[in-house]
Parts: sequence; C-alpha cells; structure tokens
Amino acid sequence: MALSSSEIRHKNFLKLFNDFIAEHPDLPRRGMLKLFAERLDLSDRYLSHIKCMRKNIGNNIARGIEERLNLPRGWMDQEHDSLKSLTDEKEKLFIETALTLFRAQPGKARELMIDLLRQQLQSETPSPAVDMIAD
Repeated sequence: MALSSSEIRHKNFLKLFNDFIAEHPDLPRRGMLKLFAERLDLSDRYLSHIKCMRKNIGNNIARGIEERLNLPRGWMDQEHDSLKSLTDEKEKLFIETALTLFRAQPGKARELMIDLLRQQLQSETPSPAVDMIAD
C-alpha cells in the first residue's frame, strides 16, 4: 500500500531526526528535539507536534528543512527507506533492532554485535567471512 505524502514526509522527518541523534552520540537524548529544532530554525514545540503526528509537514516547511539540511528539493516527498528492499519481515525486524541498539549506545553496541556475530560464524563453519568482520 502506497504511503500518502504526509506519511512520507513524517517518515523522512523521523529519519532525519534519528540521523541527527546518531551524529551526536556524546549528547544526552533529552533535549535533542530542541537542538534539532534550532538546526532547522523551527520551534521545538512545532517539531514536537510533527513528531507526534499532531501536525503535518506542509510544503513550505518541507522545502525549508531541505534547504537547511542541504538536501535536494523534493527530498522530503520521496521514500528513502533503505529497508524497503528487504522482503522478509524477520530480516527487517533484525535490522531495525540492531540499528536501535547501535544508535542508543554506538561503542558498546558495536563491540557486542561484532562479538556475537563472530561467535556465531565461528561456531557454525570456519570461513573467510569471519575475517571480513572489521574490528
């Protein structure tokens, strides 16, 4: 089922906000919406309403977000879901869960995930793929 333009814009807003959080792992999560609002030159109250889907993102706001984040015109109106190509729901869930963990604690999560993947790969069949997992 195709998403409406307001759903696409909301999804893209959440992606941009999550990317903003991921780019600032040293900052506490509390207050990130206010910092993101300052970056976009919008009120944090307005962004809170957008985030909670109380308000839609209109054309002027969409173009303003694109301009302030140096995105191509119309970016907010297109789907940018890297998980769209994944067909299996369990695969999508795995990727989303791994990203959530990684974004919450990048350093710790990275080491934990790499260790778990290495252990699993080594316990099944030794292969060159184990050596490909970067430190």
